[in-house]
This record gives sequence, C-alpha cells and structure tokens, in this order.
Amino acid sequence: MHGIVARRAYSTARAAIPPVIGSAKSIGSPKDSARMAKVVDFYKGLPNGAGPAAKTSGYKARHFDGNNSSMAPVFQSIAGIFLLSYTIDYHFHLKHHKNVAHH
Repeated sequence: MHGIVARRAYSTARAAIPPVIGSAKSIGSPKDSARMAKVVDFYKGLPNGAGPAAKTSGYKARHFDGNNSSMAPVFQSIAGIFLLSYTIDYHFHLKHHKNVAHH
C-alpha cells in the first residue's frame, strides 16, 4: 500500500515540473522566436540572489536587529501593562470609595 502511494506521489510531483520552454530555439516561427529571445534577454539581465540588507534605524535597530538584540522590549511591555492595569485599578478603586464609606 505504501509503495503505491509513494509511487503516485512521485509521478504527480514529476508531472508538475514544466519542460524547459525558455529557449528561443524551442519556439516554431521566427517571429515568436525573436519575441522569446527578448524575454529571455530581459530575464537574464535581472539581478540574481537576495537583495542588499535593508538598513533599519530607531527602536527596531536598537533592540531587534543584529548582534545587539535584547530582552528590553519584553521588560518594557511587562512594565507598560503593569502601569496600565494599576492605573485602571486605582481609578475604579477611587470611584468605589466616592459614594461608599471606607471599609
């Protein structure tokens, strides 16, 4: 059973690979051949590989990029959430004591 599945998967993947059609000689008429040659020349002129690394600045460059990455954003997020929740809790605490006697 496993051999049939593997053979079927291999034949399907093999059929999905297109034949080489990027050559100007594989086209029939001279007009199509010249057009295909222009397309091939255009794609040959494009740069290959990955582009240059983008330079970042500011907060992202200081804390996330390169060798100087740190845990500072995590600690800053924890402190920000703490301050926000403390402020909300304090606001509701004062609101509670506005009309109610202290306990």
